[in-house]
Amino acid sequence: MSSAPPPSPRHAAPGPAAKVVLVLDDHVALREELAEYFGSMGYQVMQAGDGPSLSAALRQHRPDLAVLDIDLPGWNGIEIAQAMHRRDPSVRIILMTGNPTWVTPALSTTSGAFALVEKPIDLARLSRVVKAALL
Repeated sequence: MSSAPPPSPRHAAPGPAAKVVLVLDDHVALREELAEYFGSMGYQVMQAGDGPSLSAALRQHRPDLAVLDIDLPGWNGIEIAQAMHRRDPSVRIILMTGNPTWVTPALSTTSGAFALVEKPIDLARLSRVVKAALL
């Protein structure tokens, strides 16, 4: 996924029943690009770049879907997914990784993840996965 300019305010206005998507990634440009993309699709978007910002976001809102980077400095996205799944199994989880060779299907399944998406992100594929997860 290429670097994107800062997000513009061209989001579709989310309705009262809009699904909430959490994006957790330590790479600011990617996180903001995904937030812009999900916002343009009509989702309400929460962003976090590290553990403390994730904890703060989760105290304020419950996401319907969490899109989590696996490789975070000082944090393991799979462990975060497992903890989120134990806390609320109804939250759908999509894991993202730039190094899919070490993520076995069993590992992503035990994390409670709905799907694993490889980086660089293919937005068309991600869109299909998100729609399937939120059915």
